[in-house]
Amino acid sequence: MANKKQAIIADLAIFPIGVGTSLGDFVKKAFEAMTEVKGVKIYPTAMSTIIETDDMGKVFATLERAHDAILSMGAKRVYIALRVDHRLDNPHDAEYKVGRMTGRIRNRSSSIRSSSIRSHE
Repeated sequence: MANKKQAIIADLAIFPIGVGTSLGDFVKKAFEAMTEVKGVKIYPTAMSTIIETDDMGKVFATLERAHDAILSMGAKRVYIALRVDHRLDNPHDAEYKVGRMTGRIRNRSSSIRSSSIRSHE
């Protein structure tokens, strides 16, 4: 059930097992399949893919598309790890959350540097 007052951010790692060490073609086909799901934003990262939507069903539809794409390439075994942050009280998108964390890290780094400088004077 889609609801504009909720935010769902999922982290999906999916890849075949037993097909060798080069998985780029599988990852590409899975990613292309995920982008076919309407109403989701997809962000590839080095180790997984971030899925952002307001509908839990779309998270599972996206996973299913990726899974089917990998199987269509002949994989006999597929590893899937899915982590979901489903927030109803104060929804924010992934970009907002990353910005907030980056700001906190910068502020923390500044205070650490300042105290380090004072303690060495």
